[in-house]
Amino acid sequence: MRLIITFLLCFFLLGQNPAFALYNVSGDFKVNSCEAYTSFRKQTEPITLEPGKVYQVLGLNKESGDYFYIKVDGKSKWVNKNCGQFNPSGEIRDEKISKTAENKTVENCPDEGCAEKYVFAISWQPSFCQTMQYKPECISQTADRYDATNFTLHGLWPDRLDYCGVSDEDINDDKQREWDDLPPLDLDRETTSELAKVMPSKRSYLHRHEWIKHGTCDGRDEDTYFDIALDLLNEVNTSEVQYLFEANIGKRITQSQIETAFDNSFGDGAGKSVKIRCKNGLISELQIKMRRPLVGEKLADVLVPTSGRSCDSVIVDAAGF
Repeated sequence: MRLIITFLLCFFLLGQNPAFALYNVSGDFKVNSCEAYTSFRKQTEPITLEPGKVYQVLGLNKESGDYFYIKVDGKSKWVNKNCGQFNPSGEIRDEKISKTAENKTVENCPDEGCAEKYVFAISWQPSFCQTMQYKPECISQTADRYDATNFTLHGLWPDRLDYCGVSDEDINDDKQREWDDLPPLDLDRETTSELAKVMPSKRSYLHRHEWIKHGTCDGRDEDTYFDIALDLLNEVNTSEVQYLFEANIGKRITQSQIETAFDNSFGDGAGKSVKIRCKNGLISELQIKMRRPLVGEKLADVLVPTSGRSCDSVIVDAAGF
């Protein structure tokens, strides 16, 4: 039954989240009079495209698909490929780009350049709440809420970069943990809804902190940055890794068990990309090392070995104090 549920969840995600169904192509798309959408299936949040304007193509919904994923005023949208002319040569006029070592395009790198490596941090929320019981996301946690049995989003961190192009005032507010004073983020309805579920500390404005400190060094807009993180998290939470933790709530598991679950889920050696963090014997989070993830890439494709010590064994805390 669990396998069936996992399959159905993956199928649902394929229909809802662009990055899971994105086929990598790049180039320019000169449009006629048509609209672009956040979801091409539901045709949500339509934007009328300017006839004759050239937009950057980030990908296609599948290898033989009918919809391009394009950049529109800093956002990512779907547009029917019959709405214009596609130029695969990549002569992009509207976006500053650079190249990665794999010769894939990377748009809008900050002045410091795009980081080659990232850390993807995912939390075990019940353990976090043991020491932060006063926070609204912890006061409201229940045993049947998503974050009681699944990993939650902490952040996607470009290595050795922070606060790129951020004002001194915002840096000060962030360091003082006055996150509610940080600027609101430009996220679409779907991303906002998903973050509310998988990032419960959004109630404490963690998402604004993560964007100001780390996301501003990613080179992509807020919505794309968080969509990539959400897709990576969904992969973990529909894998053997999540099942290992949920099946052992209240029990102790070892580093070897965690690494094996990663290997089984994401390929041999995947476990070596994971650093296990704990506090007072409880699992606090997993920090996963990877190269810079591009839109549509799978977790197995971006993992790299990490260094440093991990906790040898941890207790998987249950929700509640």
